[in-house]
Amino acid sequence: MRLDDDLKYFESPEFKDILMTYEGALEIGARPYMEADELTDIAEYYTMVCHDDKRSEEAISLALQLHPDAVDPQVFKARQFMQAGEIGSAEDLCNAIEDQQHREVLFLRAELMIREERVEDAATMLLQESANVTEDRDYFLYDSAYIFIDYHLYDHALAFANALEQMAPDWYKTWQAMADVQLGLNNNHLALKCIERMLDVDPFSTESWNWRAEAYCELGNYAEALNSTEYSLAIDAQNERATQLKAWVLLQQEHYTEALKLYEQLIEWAPDNEQHWLYASYCLLDADRLDEALTAIEKAEALSEGMSPEQAVIYEQHAQILSRKGNVEGSLEQLDKAQTFFEPDNDVMDLDLLRARVEAENERPDLALDYIHQAYNRHEDKHLLIYFQGALTLFDCGYYEITRDMLVELLQHDDDSRQQADYCAYLAYCSMMLEQPEQTLDYLQRAMPLAEDRLRELFSEEFPNVQPAEYRDYYYYRIYGHWPQ
Repeated sequence: MRLDDDLKYFESPEFKDILMTYEGALEIGARPYMEADELTDIAEYYTMVCHDDKRSEEAISLALQLHPDAVDPQVFKARQFMQAGEIGSAEDLCNAIEDQQHREVLFLRAELMIREERVEDAATMLLQESANVTEDRDYFLYDSAYIFIDYHLYDHALAFANALEQMAPDWYKTWQAMADVQLGLNNNHLALKCIERMLDVDPFSTESWNWRAEAYCELGNYAEALNSTEYSLAIDAQNERATQLKAWVLLQQEHYTEALKLYEQLIEWAPDNEQHWLYASYCLLDADRLDEALTAIEKAEALSEGMSPEQAVIYEQHAQILSRKGNVEGSLEQLDKAQTFFEPDNDVMDLDLLRARVEAENERPDLALDYIHQAYNRHEDKHLLIYFQGALTLFDCGYYEITRDMLVELLQHDDDSRQQADYCAYLAYCSMMLEQPEQTLDYLQRAMPLAEDRLRELFSEEFPNVQPAEYRDYYYYRIYGHWPQ
C-alpha cells in the first residue's frame, strides 16, 4: 500500500475510534482485546506518524500475544527486522508464517528479494501470483506496483501498471499508479495524461497538482508548473511539497527574492532538511549576501553528514561561495571533496571548469586556462564543448581578449553552422568591449539569423526594445553617428 493511503487511513474516523479504544483501555490500566489487524494498524500509526518505537512495540507485542498465528503482526515484525538490515531474521520470521499465500506475505517476500538484489525474481514471483488471484486482483496489482515504485524500480513497476491498465483502465488508482511510474521513467507527457484524468475526477487532490507541477518542471514549462503549485497551495496553504515545488520553479526562473521567502518558510517547517538550506544559499549568493550564504551552506553541509543525495552539489555551492569571498584554497578544497562523489573520469570535466572559474573569478586567468586545458586533454570526445565552456567561463569573468582568441580558434575547427553563429554572437560582444567596431559589426552580421536568441541574451541591455536583426544598424549609428547606407 502507498504511504499516502496509510496516512489517509490514520485520519479516518474508523481508525480514530480504534485508537481511542486502545489508548482509553491503557489509561485505566486495562489490557484491551482487539483484532490483530487493528493492533497492527496502531503499531504502524505509532511508527509512521508519531515516530514512537516504544509504543509501536507495545502494540505489536500485544497483537502477537493475543493472536500468535495472525499474519499481519508477524509481517509487521518481519518488516521491522528487514528495515533494520537484519535480513536473515526477517526471512526466518517470514518463512515461519503459516499462510505463505497470504498477499502480505508475498509482498514481504518480494521486498526481501529486492533487498537481496533479486529484483527479477521478485517481479516474476508477483506476476505469477497475480495470475492466480481471484479476489481484488486490481488491488494486488496496484500494491505490487508500489513495492517497486518505493524502491525506484520503475521499469519493473511498469509491468504491473500495464497489467492493471488492461484490467481496470478507468479506475482512479490505475491512473495514479501509471502516473507515478511514468514520472519515475521521465515520460512526463504520458504521466500528464493520467494526472489530468485524476484531476477531472478529484480537482482537490494536492498530490495530483504536485505531480502535474513535477511533470511540467521536467518539461521546462515553468509557467504551467507554477500554476499547478498555486492550485495545490490554494487547497492546502501549508502543503510542504507544493511549497518546495513552487520555490524550485521560482529558483529556475531566477526569481531569487521570492524563492528565498519560500525556502525560509520551508526551513521553519523542516529545519533539518539540508536541501532547503542548500537552495536558500543559492538565493543569498545571488543577492550578494555572502556571509548569510556561507552560513546557509555550512548548515546544509553539517546536516548532510556526507550522505545527502545532493552532497556533491553542496560541496560545489560551498566552493562557489568561498570563491566569491576570495578564499581560493578553501574553494578548491570543496571541489576536491565533490570529486570523490564521481566515478573516475565521469563529469570531472565540470569540476575542472569550476576550478577554472574559481581561478578566473580571483584574477588568476593563467591558472584558469590550465584547468581548461586539463579538462580538454582528459576528454578527447568533448574537445569543442570543453573549449567553448572554458571560453564562457573567462567571458563571464570579463577576460574578453582571452575569450576572443579562444572563440576564433573554435570558429576554425567547428563546422556546425549554428554553433558558429553562437561563437560569432559572443565574439561580437567581446569585440564591442575591446572597442573594435569593425570586428563587432562583422560578427553581428555573421551571427544572424541563427544566433538571434543568443544575441538578444547578450545585447538586450545595450539596445533595449530593439530586435536582434537591427543590432548591427544601431551599433553602427552609435559608432559613426549615422545609419548605414
